Formats: sequence, structure tokens, C-alpha cells
Amino acid sequence: MSRPEPASADLLLEIGSEEIPAGYIPAAVARLRENLLGVLDENAVEYRRDGTQEFATPRRLAVLVRDVALAQRERRELKLGPAVAAAFDAQGRPTPAAQGFARSAGVPVEGLGRFASPRGERVGAQVQIGGARTRDLLLADGLAEHLIALGFPKTMRWIPGSALAYARPIRWLVCLLGDEEIPLRLEHLVAGRTTRGHRTLDDRPVSLRHAADYETELACAHVVARAALRGERVQQEARRIAQQAGGRLHEDPDLLEEVTYLLEHPWPVTGSYDPAVVGVLPKEVIITAMRAHQRYFSVERPDGTLVPRFITFRDGGDRALANVVQGNERVLRARLNDALFYWNEDRAVPSDQKLERLARIVWLEGYGSVRDKCERIAALADGLAGALRAPVDAALLRRAALLCKSDLGSEMIKDGKEFTKLQGVIGRYYALEAHEPAEVADVVLEHLYPRFAGDRLPAGTLALLVALADRLDSIAGCALAGFAPSAGQDPYALRRQSLAVLRILVEQGWHLPLDDWTRRALAGFTATDEQRREALLQTDDLYWGRLETYLGDLPPEIVRAVLSVSPLDPVENVRAARALAAFQGQAGFGMLLLGAKRCRNILVKEGELPEEALAPHIRAEQLQQRARQRWEAWVAHAAGGAAPGFSSQGLREPAEAELYAAALSAVPRLREGQQAGDYEAVYATLAGLGAPIDRYFTAVLVNAPDPELRRARLAFLEALHYMFARFADLSRVPPPTPVGAERA
Repeated sequence: MSRPEPASADLLLEIGSEEIPAGYIPAAVARLRENLLGVLDENAVEYRRDGTQEFATPRRLAVLVRDVALAQRERRELKLGPAVAAAFDAQGRPTPAAQGFARSAGVPVEGLGRFASPRGERVGAQVQIGGARTRDLLLADGLAEHLIALGFPKTMRWIPGSALAYARPIRWLVCLLGDEEIPLRLEHLVAGRTTRGHRTLDDRPVSLRHAADYETELACAHVVARAALRGERVQQEARRIAQQAGGRLHEDPDLLEEVTYLLEHPWPVTGSYDPAVVGVLPKEVIITAMRAHQRYFSVERPDGTLVPRFITFRDGGDRALANVVQGNERVLRARLNDALFYWNEDRAVPSDQKLERLARIVWLEGYGSVRDKCERIAALADGLAGALRAPVDAALLRRAALLCKSDLGSEMIKDGKEFTKLQGVIGRYYALEAHEPAEVADVVLEHLYPRFAGDRLPAGTLALLVALADRLDSIAGCALAGFAPSAGQDPYALRRQSLAVLRILVEQGWHLPLDDWTRRALAGFTATDEQRREALLQTDDLYWGRLETYLGDLPPEIVRAVLSVSPLDPVENVRAARALAAFQGQAGFGMLLLGAKRCRNILVKEGELPEEALAPHIRAEQLQQRARQRWEAWVAHAAGGAAPGFSSQGLREPAEAELYAAALSAVPRLREGQQAGDYEAVYATLAGLGAPIDRYFTAVLVNAPDPELRRARLAFLEALHYMFARFADLSRVPPPTPVGAERA
């Protein structure tokens, strides 16, 4: 009795190449998996969703997909043809159009039906689609080129006259569906079942009988194909050796990942260095010397001091291991000697001399030296301390600001090698060695935080002020120099720096009008008024864009409703947006939103709003300015002054008198909430106007036949619109969906 044909099989795709840089590999193998699964999904080929494995080494990227169907899923689908009127003549006989469509659909003309469509009634047929063999689908023209498009940062071409590009030259391809070869073609290469073993330990062809045999067969050829397994082995071996050396492994996840992707068969190597170095050089310098180029792991004692041992890994076995250890120790000795030379040279230079060295280092071509920048930072930090009433010692603040970049003039940092990554860290050591106050030394390191998204803020008020001043200066200067971010270009990381400014202000609760402080920062540079105006616009756009990013967990229409009309004060902006989001779904607030939208629509129709206020941009300066002016007029009116732009005597109907009284009584509570930063109270007060404004539009005809009455009512609605706009452009916020509207 014959066995039934299997319905599915495992699919393996491997790309073998010369060694790919370690940093490229994780993203590339993820993209390969995405590309391969995308092909299966697009062609309706089923597979086990939880059965995909990735394999990645310097020489190979591979994906194994379990239980891939051997054929497309078959399904019935409605295929529409010509309009009924074109498909049949006056006697109801099928026209050539109907006959041609029936042939293309594979059904007799009598099998055509009539179906409604957005374009009117058309003939159609239920057709059977799918069923193609997966093997044939994988051999489609251009598929191999699509699969190897992995988004490498840099690629190369190695075949003369060919457009084929990859991180490194491709040497072999494997594609198996179960035990069947799929001969994908890529230029001169044809995929088969033959992969290769480890380059030095077993560099022989390895013939795979079945896709599922991939990992096992490579293991026999001394290749650990799964990156996670290699990483576990590296970490376990490093920890074991560190323990044997009388310490513990200095955990370094980034180094662990890099080493994992540098090897196919990790083999531990351990060595030592001069113990005297441990007592002289800072720990961070020794660790950096070991890891930056040599990828050595450090060993430390429980108290954090270093054991003079290192652990590294070679790609292979223990052949000639003594020579390898000697070579590694010799290279490390040279690195540490360099570091020791820098350390001794730099410690002999006083802080003020380091500061003077900065005058010879250009910060930005045409915009002064790093020494000039430190002076600007000091001036801005002093101003910020006064504006924020920060309890800091002015002399310490100035000293910290002047020295915050001092290590850029040191031999250790300016050499351009691996130790440049220690900026701030080494500067703090130098400041302490020079007997600077500990608070000043800490700022040299701390002002560099946050270094990336999600990183911590600087510790201490001194460091926060210097960090803020540094970034305000950098953003202003780079904008003046024409380096504001554009599209994917941001050479000076201004987006990251502006987000750091926002985080410092918001998380410290520091109210700061950023427009004013950008102007103060720009004043530190030589520029024309026009250049400063343009730079201010660019920095404004930058801050507003980062505020949207910072508030990315909120609906975008909520964020824009607040940012479009608010002065640039990040603390207030964030509080207002979060409060508005909390009120969006409430029924009473929904009535206000509908009323505000009707109010705006009427004013637009009557030409009562400036064109800028209607633009879909994030901010509308004219709307913001008018809203501030009208709001102040409302505040004055509540205190006994004239009504803001309308006559309260002209409000004749009870509903408009009620709305006017409600708006006027809301003004003191709105002002109180705003001054206290209590935007929950602000929006709760505005929500209380929802019912009166709803009754107003039910009972009052705004476009009254009497021109004078109509003008009076439009003026009242305009004043009301700008009252709302002082706190948010409510017309941007969609009202809550009525119950049952989804079904309708």
C-alpha cells in the first residue's frame, strides 16, 4: 500500500557569502525572514506561524520555515466583468464582451451572474483560484533578487557588469523544500542542497538530505548556526573562566552580541596583562582598551575592581593556542601603554590650560571654537538658573560650564581612536585629579546625558542646567549654520538633542518659553536679523516635531489641537495634551466639540477667520496670537471691562444670553486652572459649556435676516471661538462616536 503524498514540508533558504560585518547581521537575517514569509503570504501558501527559525553567522544567513504547504490554498473568488448593459444586447443575448469575459473566467456564458458594484450592476462569476505548486512559485523570475535585498548599510558589487549587490560576495545558495532542491537562480549561482562547513576546521561541502537537517549537519561540520546558541556558549564560557580567575565577568551585552556574530565556532582564549596598570589607569580606560578593537571581555572582583585577566574568543579550535594568547597579550600591552602615556600627559596639564586648548579646536566652521562654545554655555546656564530660580552656586555653575568640554583637548580623547568614547568619563577623572570641586567634576560627565532615546537624565541641578544650555546652544548654532534636520538627514543629531531639551524641562517641571531662550542662544552668534529669524523658525519646527514624538502615545489629532495654538512651553503643552485626551470621550465634552466645530464652520463660511487659521499645519501663528489677545480681552471683561469684540446688549435670545453668561462665568475658573497648570480643571470648565452651546445652536439663527443682528451674532461666535482656541483648537478633535454609529 503506497504512502499518501505529504501536504507540507519544511522550507530552507541559505545565502552563503564571504564574512559579513557583525553589526550588519541581526537586522539582515530578520529582513531575510520577512522577505521569505512575505512571498509565502502574498501567494497564499500556508505554513506554521510559530515554526520559523533564523540562523546567522558571518558566512551565512538562513531561514527555516516549518510545515510549508506544497501548493497554494485554493479558494473561490468573485470576478467582475463588464456592465450588464454591455454584456447583453436588447434581446438578452450575450455580446462578445460577455463571451470574452466568460472565457477568461473559465465558465460558460450561462454561468455568469449579475452583481451590484460601486460602478453599477455588472456581470460576474465565482472562479476557482490558487492551487499552484509552491515549488513553481519559488522559481518566479526576480524572486531571488527580491529575497536577498536585505537593507545592508553598505553593499558591494563583485561581478563585472552585474547589478547584483550584497554586503559581501555571495558564494553559494541553498534552497530545499523538504528533500527537494529548488533551483533558485541568482546570476551564475543556482541554489541546491550543498552548504559549507567551518572555514578552517571543516571547510568541505556539506550535502543536506532534508531541510530539517540543516542545523544538525552544520554542527557536525563545526558550525554553530544558531546565533542564540553561540551567544549562550560565549557567555557561559566567559563566566566560567572569569570565576576560575578569581573574579566575575564584567557583563557587556553589546560586546557579547558583537562577538556572537563574529564567530561560527567560538573557542575561548584567556590571557593576562600587567597588574600594575590596574592601580594606575581608571577602570573604564582599561575596559575600553580591551573591548574597542580587540573584543576582549574584562574580569572584575565583587567590589568592581579589575582582575588583570582578559577573555576573548577565536573562531576555531585550540590549534596553536599559545601563540594566539601571546599575540593577544602583545596587542593589549601596546594599547594599555598608549593609554598610560595619554593618562600621564593629561594629568600634568591644569584645568585652565586644558580650557585654553579648546580655543584651538573648531566647534563649527565659522561659528567659533569649543572654548567659545563653553563661554556661551556658561552664560546661558547662568541665565537659566535665574529664570528657573534654581538653588545653585553661581561660581560652581560657571566653572562647571566652562570645563564641561575640557577633555576634548586632552590627548586621551582627541587622538581619534577608541578612547574618544570616554568623553565625559575621562574628563571627570581629570577634573578630580586637578582638584576641581566634586560637583564640577560630576557635571563634566553628567551633562552628556541623555545620550540616546530612553537614556537617563543628568544627575543634579548643576548638570541639568549645563546640559540644557549646551543643547540650546548647539541647536541654535547648527540651525544658523544650515544643519537643521531635513528628511532623513540629521548630521548633528539635533532631533535627539531637542528631545533631550524637552525631556529635561518636562520631567523637571521647569516652565521655560523655548522661543525666548532660542533667541537668547542665537544672540550668542554673529548673524543677520534675517538669519536669526530663519533659524528661529527651524528650531521651532524642530521642537514642535519632537513634542509630537514625545506625545506619540496620544491620538495625533489631540496633540495637534493643543500644539497648534499653544505657546512653546513643553511642561504646559504636555499637561494640556494629556488632559484633553482624558476628556475626549466624555459625552458632555462631545457636545462642546460639536458646538466648537459648528462655530468654526460658520465663521469660515462667513469669511471671519484668517486663512492661516484654516491651514492644516501643526501651528497657526496668527490663530495663536489672536487667541491670546481675545483671551486677555475676556479676562478684562470678566473684571468689568468691555466685551471682547461684541456687544452683550445685542444678545436678545434667551439661549444666547445663557451661553454668554456661562462663558463669562467660566473665565475666572479657566484662568485659575491655567495659572495652576491644572488642565483637567480647564477642560472640565470648558465641558460645562457643551450644553449651553448645544441649546444655542438649536434655538438661535446665527445668519439672521437683519444684517446688524447677524454681525452681532457672528462677532459673539468669533469671541467664543478664540476663547476655546486659547486652550486647544477643538475643531481638530473628533467628537465621540454615538452609540450604534459603528453598526450604521
